[in-house]
Amino acid sequence: MFHLQHSFAPVAKPGEAYTFTYTAAGGTAPYSNWQVVKGELPEGITLDTESGAISGTPQAEGFAYFVLQAQDAKGNTAMELYGIRMGDPGTVGPMKQKAYAYQDVYEARHLWGGLSFNARTPDDPNGDYQLSTYGDCAFQSGQCTVAMAMRQAVEKSPESLALITEIIDGWRFFQRITGVPGLIGRSYAHKDDPTENGQWDTLYPDADKHQGTGEFADYFWQADTSRDQMTGGVLGNALAYDLVDDEHVKQTAATFLTEVADHVWDHDMKLVDPDGEMTTHGDMNAETWNGLPIGDGLNAACSLAWFKVAHHVSGEQRFADYYNELALDRGYLDIMLENMWVYAGYQTKWYNTYMAFENMYMLMRLEQDPVLRPRVYEAFRDTLWLNLDDNTPNHRGVKEGNPVKTPWYLYSTGDKDALALYDALWQVHVFPDAPLRDRRVENSTNPDIEKNPRNDAESLYPLPANLRKPDMVIWHRNPYELDGGADSGEERTGCDYLLPYWMGRYYGFISEDW
Repeated sequence: MFHLQHSFAPVAKPGEAYTFTYTAAGGTAPYSNWQVVKGELPEGITLDTESGAISGTPQAEGFAYFVLQAQDAKGNTAMELYGIRMGDPGTVGPMKQKAYAYQDVYEARHLWGGLSFNARTPDDPNGDYQLSTYGDCAFQSGQCTVAMAMRQAVEKSPESLALITEIIDGWRFFQRITGVPGLIGRSYAHKDDPTENGQWDTLYPDADKHQGTGEFADYFWQADTSRDQMTGGVLGNALAYDLVDDEHVKQTAATFLTEVADHVWDHDMKLVDPDGEMTTHGDMNAETWNGLPIGDGLNAACSLAWFKVAHHVSGEQRFADYYNELALDRGYLDIMLENMWVYAGYQTKWYNTYMAFENMYMLMRLEQDPVLRPRVYEAFRDTLWLNLDDNTPNHRGVKEGNPVKTPWYLYSTGDKDALALYDALWQVHVFPDAPLRDRRVENSTNPDIEKNPRNDAESLYPLPANLRKPDMVIWHRNPYELDGGADSGEERTGCDYLLPYWMGRYYGFISEDW
């Protein structure tokens, strides 16, 4: 198949002559009509449209990224995303510097017992800050786990291995604290951790918060977990199992994942707390939606992904049997395609779209059956990625420029979309420097932002990362929301930069030199 070959051009020194040639393969040679179809070449650099060579003298330090298109002798066209950093090749590039800065902040204030928390009053001179976001800690921690697993896969350093080991051990410890096999809650903490005021003042049965017993008596944990919290744990452990070449990490992650799957199956597709009751958002059955006899495509994606992962890490036939019963006998594959309701125009709950991508990414990576894989692909493509006939500006994945959803889709399905990848890289490039603090954003008064003529609370196109309000992970929130947030100064983990950065490094569309 005709394609442009992916390659990273070397760092260009401003003021010095520079040349590099992009190449193509497949199709029918010769290749010609090279052109920039998105983005711009660095100032001072020009493209030879016949050879694919760039040459000239760059004028200033910076970073340029662009999509090139060329055609073969039969007129077939292909595109690829490229980038060039201008600066000193002997120094660390700005994207990598930003990643290291966020890494330092994350390890200094946000990683406790393997879980990832926000921090209030982070600049207190005595280090007297309070950890927060206990209600969504497991979801947030899952994103940080994936980021650190991908970092270890890229760097393979003793430091990155020690960190991902601490995190995976923390997930398994969480399962043990709850006293219910396979169950995690929303968060846990040691009694001496700098917890936000009042977090553990009221415990079960007056609140869904528990104190551990026996060897866990010095710990507290928040119950009433949900499918998004559990998805965080499954996604993080699944990626650590696959990407971290360490037997302890693999065995610990595999135990966590198989116990999650057993918990769901043994409780009739439900998440069940120590009181024996299903959690508020713990119904994983895909054959009903809100108690109605309507299929639930999001539940189908979650359940199939979790059992597929459990079989992958254990090789135990029972998980394959559970998966096949759900996928085929109970129609979960069809439900994913027909009832994936998460994109709902102006009523979209964006965290549900993100959760759908998380689970479809896991499922798509692992489903290799020649009959079933095309059906999973169709569900992923047609319900979450392609815009189809959706006429609202709340477009699906291909239009979001989301630097997490985009590589999840492209690199699990094998589809190519250099233009979507360009938009994803743009978001990584414009992401604000560390640390990431909560702030009020008011884009409705910005004349440079095109507003949605049918909804004055939203922009017409996804906002750049540096203009969005911070969140646990800004990629799981509405990318069009103009105004919001608060000037609280609460510090976020930074995983919403670390995850797309290390994923870009792992999948190869972000260079180590950048």
